[in-house]
Amino acid sequence: MDTAKPVRFILDRGSDLEKARIRWILYGVKPGPNVTVLLSELQNADGGFPLDMVKGNLSTIDKTLVALWWMEELGMLGSTTAETAFAYLMAVQKDDGGWDENASIAQYDLPPWIRPGELATRLYLSSCAAYWLAAADYRAAPAFWKALDFIVRHQDESGRLFGYFHSTWIATSVLLMAGHPYSEAASKGVQALLARSPSEWADSQIAWALDCLGRAGLARDHALIEKCLSELLRRQGPDGNWASEDGEAYAVGATIQAVKVLKHYGLLPAGF
Repeated sequence: MDTAKPVRFILDRGSDLEKARIRWILYGVKPGPNVTVLLSELQNADGGFPLDMVKGNLSTIDKTLVALWWMEELGMLGSTTAETAFAYLMAVQKDDGGWDENASIAQYDLPPWIRPGELATRLYLSSCAAYWLAAADYRAAPAFWKALDFIVRHQDESGRLFGYFHSTWIATSVLLMAGHPYSEAASKGVQALLARSPSEWADSQIAWALDCLGRAGLARDHALIEKCLSELLRRQGPDGNWASEDGEAYAVGATIQAVKVLKHYGLLPAGF
């Protein structure tokens, strides 16, 4: 694997935000005000982040979760901006423990994974929200435990969640982080992931799954991790990049995610 090319790819083609993310991931360089102020000014008064990340648009759960993902990759999960975003998530959690997208955005042309009222949307957003609550150490919060119960109620006998396969690897990671009494449900989720070959996944999906499962504690010698890492390494493109399931415009993000997990699993040389 060429280890210098992906960093050059990100720095040559990435936005200020993307460049700041890889610098924090690799070198622990804190983001400058051009990034931190951008995020704080984009955030709505209710703590959520706006539809399409356009300042002044209605807050959405999806974009709030994306913003938290960015903040984790900027070393900002303990920031006031992140704390306010988590307060928004917990405020809009449903009584059944899950989340649904802001019903007020139903009037717009939306991608399928954020269409309000659909079970696949709910399971995807709920898994993501629970994941970030765990990542930021909100595991003692009632919202986290309510979310776990919502997830388990919708896990089938194979360990899968209905809808997007993303929901299964995110939810499985949450269940692994929760520990007992969710260890059996976590094991079922891992088996569901093992049953689907990484050769069927997009590059960005493999990297995303590895990121989640790595945070959840699955070691490099775990069968699932070995299979995913092997496939990810095989997929590196000629420019050092990895492809995104969402198209070429998102290749920088996919490459950031790949480099991040390769670093986590000790597959980058010293100095990276």
